[in-house]
Amino acid sequence: MAEGLGSLTEELLADPARTPRILAHAAVRHIGPRARAWAAQTRASYPTATTEAIARLAVQRFTRSAGVRGGLGALAGPYAPIALVAATVITHAELVLHLAAVYGLDPADPRRADDLLALAAPGKGAVALWVALKLVRLPGVSLLTAVLGARATTEAVAVRARRFYAEYSSQDSQDSGSSS
Repeated sequence: MAEGLGSLTEELLADPARTPRILAHAAVRHIGPRARAWAAQTRASYPTATTEAIARLAVQRFTRSAGVRGGLGALAGPYAPIALVAATVITHAELVLHLAAVYGLDPADPRRADDLLALAAPGKGAVALWVALKLVRLPGVSLLTAVLGARATTEAVAVRARRFYAEYSSQDSQDSGSSS
C-alpha cells in the first residue's frame, strides 16, 4: 500500500495539472473492486430485487455516510475545508462506482474515471458547504448545516449518476437487442 501511495504521489508531483484525472483513476483502482463485490453480494442477498431497488440501497448507504463525514469535517476546525472536500470526493467516488456496478458496468474499468469526472464534480458542493459553515458561526447550526449539505450534494450526484447509468444500460440493452 505504501508503494501505491508513493507512486500516486510521484504521479501527482510529476503532472499536477492532471490531478483530478489521476485521483479519479486511483479511486477506480481502489474503490472499484469493493463496489463490484458489494453489488454482487447485495444481488446474492436479494435475488428478487430490481436494479432500481439496489440503486436506492446504494444511494441510502452513501447519503448516510456523507452526512456522517460532513459532520466530522465540520468539526475539523481550521482544517474543515480540506476535510470536507476530501470527504466529499471519497463519498461521491464510492457512490458513483457502486452505482456503476449496480447497473452492470465494471466499476474497476479505467473508463469509470471519466464517469467520476463527469458525474461527481465534488469541488462545488464542498466549497459551498464550507462557505455556509463560515457564515454560520453557531456550533450546533454549523454541524447541522454540514450534515445536511453533505447529504444534499450526495443526493444530487446520485440523481445524475442514476440517470446516466440507467440511460447507459438502456442504450446497451437496445444495442445488444438490435444486433441479435
